[in-house]
Amino acid sequence: MTKALKIALYSSLTSIGILMLSLYFLFSPEKVNIFPKCPFYSITNLHCPGCGSQRAIHAFLHGDIWTALQYNFLIILAVAVLLYKAFLWLFPYRKKDKQERKNILYANATPWVVFALVILFWFLRNLPIEPFTYLAP
Repeated sequence: MTKALKIALYSSLTSIGILMLSLYFLFSPEKVNIFPKCPFYSITNLHCPGCGSQRAIHAFLHGDIWTALQYNFLIILAVAVLLYKAFLWLFPYRKKDKQERKNILYANATPWVVFALVILFWFLRNLPIEPFTYLAP
């Protein structure tokens, strides 16, 4: 991939990301119907792992962390991954460093751990038992 193509790709993705975040900041998914509804919930009446994430993003962008967590607790995982990626981008590994920093997101077990957490969250948030009902949006 050429340098010009990379710049165009990253610029486009950044612009789309800023546009999407602006939409989520300006419009509440609870009040405006421009955001897609969850097809899994529409068909099964069960919450998928992503249910409530649009409302959580809106609340998070407005600084209401507690409400964001109530809509979708997995936003913690998403924010943690984004912060980790930002850290690695801001402080890249240099060969002259004595100790090599390993990116834990590229470890063999990481996708399986994330997959297990998402499946467990999906199962638990649909249980109609008292502590787990708080996981539903």
